[in-house]
Amino acid sequence: MRFLSADIVFPITRKPILNGILAVSANGVVADLLLPEDENAPDSSRIERFKGVLCPGFVNAHCHLELSHMKGRIPMGTGLPRFLTEVVTKRNSSDNQKMEAMAKADAEMWKNGIQAVGDISNTADSIAVKSESRIIYHTFVEVFSLDPAKSREAFDNGLAVLKQFKERNLTATMAPHAPYSVSSELFGLISNETSAYHGPTTIHNQETESENEMFLSGSGNLMEVFRGFGVNLSPFKPTGTSSVRYSVPLLDSDRNAILVHNTFTDAADRNWAQTALKHLYWCTCPNANQYIENRIPNLTEWNDNGSNICVGTDSLASNHQLSILEELKTIQRQFPQLHVGELLKWGTCTGARALGLDTKTGSFEKGKLPGVLLLKEVDLANERLTDRTSVQRLI
Repeated sequence: MRFLSADIVFPITRKPILNGILAVSANGVVADLLLPEDENAPDSSRIERFKGVLCPGFVNAHCHLELSHMKGRIPMGTGLPRFLTEVVTKRNSSDNQKMEAMAKADAEMWKNGIQAVGDISNTADSIAVKSESRIIYHTFVEVFSLDPAKSREAFDNGLAVLKQFKERNLTATMAPHAPYSVSSELFGLISNETSAYHGPTTIHNQETESENEMFLSGSGNLMEVFRGFGVNLSPFKPTGTSSVRYSVPLLDSDRNAILVHNTFTDAADRNWAQTALKHLYWCTCPNANQYIENRIPNLTEWNDNGSNICVGTDSLASNHQLSILEELKTIQRQFPQLHVGELLKWGTCTGARALGLDTKTGSFEKGKLPGVLLLKEVDLANERLTDRTSVQRLI
């Protein structure tokens, strides 16, 4: 048994504890969380004391591990339509390059304190890395086709990939890519396939202004991208509403649904979606949003609205690193009024709940295996992260 203590311990699901003592087993399972004055507190000679903050391992609610080989290939500030084109045209690499990049990215996330990941996969390429990883992965096998005539083909391809993950005992569910890339017919196939399994789903949402433009009027840069790729757009009919009002009714309301990015989601759409879905989570990827669109959503409005907020990194195609701490620091710089306790909650237990992993990780509670992180250079007096804040994995 190890006994770890720091200036403040953030259990996440209960109030922070000054000089708290975390008892963990040899394999990292939380055994107890003690106050210094507890009668069963260990002798001081047995306590490992640290300067800073102890918190559970981070949860990366949105990542694309299989795009790790694309680091540095796409310039910043392209906007999403051009970014999508760049991903499609620059994605090819050798199998060895892909495997090496994914293994390196997985190791980077572990070092950066990430304990669990919700990962988007279009292929089975990441299975080998995930099978050997110390990180808990939930894989979203992503499918897309805007052409109803190709919905069955896209679905069957996704089903074949999903089967490979399940054959390796890796937790996975099928998920639609985005409102602008999934026909209502394909949404229906996905919903029918997953009706017997109540795992989470996810979808990219309102990441660019032209996404809403496409649904409102059938125009905009995204439509031009599809035409450039030869996509048959004749079946698509604008709904006259924002994109989220098309996609949300097609999601299973009984399952956790993670809407990702939401960079151009306004208050009316956000309020509407929260009424339409019982188990809704809003995932922000601020560094990727800045990388692609040079904009991040107003997260204080999300917070004031009572939204379930979690945090993702997106991929190395749209980010300089895979670090939830760096995402939280970006949020802190943009919204200095937010307290470190709120940010840590977004980066740990809310993401764990969204992915259905909260019985395993996300908080310091007895029986969980959450990992243990030491955050250094936190402004404890003002309850803020700083540009100097760093993370060290203890367990």
